[in-house]
Amino acid sequence: MRSIRSFKLWIGLALALASLLLALAGLANGSSQAAAAEADGPTILGPYVSEPVYPHVFNGDLRDLPQLEREEPLGPIPLRYTPGNAPKWSSLELAGWTDPIAQLTQGPGQMPDPIIDFAGLNFAANGSGWPPDTNGDVGPNHYVQTVNTSIGIYNKSTGAQLVAMTFDAFFTGPGGTPCDTSNDGDPVVLYDPLADRWIVTDFAWFNFNTGPFYECIAVSQGPNPVTDGWYFYAFRADTDTLPGYLNDYPKLGVWPDAWYMSANMFQIVAPGTGFAVRAWALDRASMLAGGPANDVHFDCLGAGCDSLLPSNLRGDLPPAGSPNYFAAVEQPDTLNLWEFHVDWGTPANSTFTGPTPLTIANFAQAQGVPQFGSGELLDSLSPRLMMQNQYRTVNGVESLWLNHTVASTGGIGGVRWYEVQDPGGAPALAQQGTYQPDEHHRWMGSIAADQDGNVAVGYSVSSSTMRPAIRYAGRQYGEAPGLLPQAEAVLIQGTGSQSGGFSRWGDYSAMTVDPVDDCTFWYTTEYYITTGNNWQTRIGAFRFPSCGQPKGWIEGTVRNSVTLEPIEGAIVVAESVSQTLSVQTDSSGYYTMTLLPNTFDVLATPLLPGYPVSSTVSVVTLAVGNTETADLFLDPVPYLVEDAVQLDDSGPNGNGNGYAEPGEQGILLWEGLLNAGALTATNVTANLVSLSSGLTIDTASAGYPDIAASEVMTNTTAFAFSVDETVICGDDLDFQKTVTSDEGSWTIDFTLNASIPLPTAEIFNNDVEGGAAGWTTGGTPNTWAITTEDWHSPTHSWTDSPGADYGNNVNNYVRTPAYNLAGQRGVRLSGWYKWELEPGYDFAYIEYSLNGGTTWNSTPLQVFNGIEDWTYVEVDASVLDNQSNVALRWRLDTDGSVIFDGIHIDDLVLTYEPYECTYVPQDMFFVYLPYIERE
Repeated sequence: MRSIRSFKLWIGLALALASLLLALAGLANGSSQAAAAEADGPTILGPYVSEPVYPHVFNGDLRDLPQLEREEPLGPIPLRYTPGNAPKWSSLELAGWTDPIAQLTQGPGQMPDPIIDFAGLNFAANGSGWPPDTNGDVGPNHYVQTVNTSIGIYNKSTGAQLVAMTFDAFFTGPGGTPCDTSNDGDPVVLYDPLADRWIVTDFAWFNFNTGPFYECIAVSQGPNPVTDGWYFYAFRADTDTLPGYLNDYPKLGVWPDAWYMSANMFQIVAPGTGFAVRAWALDRASMLAGGPANDVHFDCLGAGCDSLLPSNLRGDLPPAGSPNYFAAVEQPDTLNLWEFHVDWGTPANSTFTGPTPLTIANFAQAQGVPQFGSGELLDSLSPRLMMQNQYRTVNGVESLWLNHTVASTGGIGGVRWYEVQDPGGAPALAQQGTYQPDEHHRWMGSIAADQDGNVAVGYSVSSSTMRPAIRYAGRQYGEAPGLLPQAEAVLIQGTGSQSGGFSRWGDYSAMTVDPVDDCTFWYTTEYYITTGNNWQTRIGAFRFPSCGQPKGWIEGTVRNSVTLEPIEGAIVVAESVSQTLSVQTDSSGYYTMTLLPNTFDVLATPLLPGYPVSSTVSVVTLAVGNTETADLFLDPVPYLVEDAVQLDDSGPNGNGNGYAEPGEQGILLWEGLLNAGALTATNVTANLVSLSSGLTIDTASAGYPDIAASEVMTNTTAFAFSVDETVICGDDLDFQKTVTSDEGSWTIDFTLNASIPLPTAEIFNNDVEGGAAGWTTGGTPNTWAITTEDWHSPTHSWTDSPGADYGNNVNNYVRTPAYNLAGQRGVRLSGWYKWELEPGYDFAYIEYSLNGGTTWNSTPLQVFNGIEDWTYVEVDASVLDNQSNVALRWRLDTDGSVIFDGIHIDDLVLTYEPYECTYVPQDMFFVYLPYIERE
């Protein structure tokens, strides 16, 4: 490999890290506006217009060019992480993380098997580094794949490789530019179905330290990428306000009025402190004709635009004049949309507007992915949306389909996906889900939709118990939202893992749809045959049998079989020998399915707790164009659970205060029962037994009225019990009740306390207005302090990092003095909190000590993570009951990257629940004997 690339490979990562340390300091080279943007949020600069770039024209057959072996690489091609998004390798706390929209099981359907799959490019023959950045696209007759830094062209019908050559061999010009002889990677290939042409890009430079930096763009002269010739453009990327900025992670999208492109721009030339994102519109019409590569571009500075993805058109055209939709994801819960409208007649009228923020479910950054047979953790590249941002219109509804990797439930990597509808009107998050059906990690996904609106997601799968594999899952149009009900299929199972000190995997993969039928999905990514560093790639295709075919419809209503009321939210599954589809009933119990003609069994699955048994209509025969009705009836059951308890101790052996106390006899008990099921419980009776010594059941049996669904009823005759005078005031009294009805039986345990509760009392009340009040700070670095920068009650609060974000690798705290809680029960800690903590990785804890702070219990009372404004939090601290040497502390613990504002705490109150017993048993009396004086 040439010396310049060798130098780049070895120093690139160090430069990237150095740049990131200062990335938020603002842009250099005369940009006070840029520096302000870094501090104040997104700022858009532009529009700018570059000088026209003319192509080098290649007329010929690529097979006539040298099919060069790749040059010997010397190391991984470095990834430059956007500010605050360095990789996460592991986090113990992620084991307790819960993804709020995780799909934890496979669906009832099954993805179709591959129609064809074949080997793509590999490192030994074609690669120049790690990762391969595998991607590809499909045309009428060919599949084109690109990796770092080679291109392969295949006969899509047979999988035969027609061309395999390096980018330096492929780009026969323009001469004198790095695109001719110094291509450096991050390739993208797209098929433009509107023009029946191909676009291939990567970045290039002669000197990584000084630039300039180029995007190399190749446009085919016709539909045949092998024989029709190419236009080769060397397009300088670091122009205008960003000279000396590397155009990293470039992404491309097809749109009717332009090809849209984005890149993360890292300042490489001194001082190396700048970061921005650039978005381009490229003059598609001119470049298709071999004319100049005109452009209009904008620069986005500040949060909200990192790693933007332009939308990529498939299927029907968007409405005339529609802008291209750029998207980026931002922790912990935001999807940002931007609109780029180019005006080629008057470029100054072009606009880049946004962001429009859409709130998504909270997500945490995924950790490094383990592999069986290798100690190398693989970079999940979690903070970035994965290509493509797919645009598709189905039944008149415009949608964007997006995905990225997250830490799903239990810290396992999962593929988070989104559908955004009406992006050009009132953008709305139509559905979202995280696919994590087992304990294996899934990451580096790509998503696409076919002409019917069926969706497929491809990804890599790995764990400590399996080697990396390539799989895909999906959903058919109309299926239950937020799920991939079509269980995953395997494209290929790897027989090796990546090793040798190479953590990079990806950085992206590609799921695309065949333009010929607009139904067949094509997917490519990497895997290993043998453990080591010789990555392989695979190309495969599959399609839903229903896509593009004449169909019929099955519809119906799911009802309660007894009341005939409709059931909302029931899952209905239709299954034939060739198709399984699941949908969800609406508020009126109605469902509809679009299906291939066949004979189906239609099943309404259990809906707990009221409907525990499924219902099936068998042999529904569906013909093309017909609508068949299959109404389903779920058999309801009651489900009884405990509700409120009421006591009457006003008898001769009680004091009538409504509480059970030691020595009271014949206490009457009424206990409500809630029917959480879906059918009336009839002929309800209950039997009560004691589970505590000193507790005697005097009347064990009682009856209840019939209990309708969602109703609460109380026993018609009272239970009765007595508490022995030997029971200690404050002891728990444990009961067990067996409830029976004509429909079933239930066992319910409940507890009362032998005491009279008194008003809550305070151990301390700290509004942080009186100074430290004996509280102390510590840890590394010791930065906790009282501040007036934010508060719940005026004008002070404790915070971990006054005046700034917290740092990396922080472990510090503020703590209370010791307290004696002997004889106190029902201890609770309440307070007001405001926190901004990196989701899944940076945490604040409330911890306790039972020896005055010498040691601290490993199980915290409360864990804070994510972002919340001032929130009241009350914690059950009964673990402190009756302890004589208690201390509390609030501790911040952060990892090695991504910093936020931290936590503020205010108005902290520690309380307990006093109690007493006042009853004096009636049989306790004194005998007074006469006084007799004796001589």
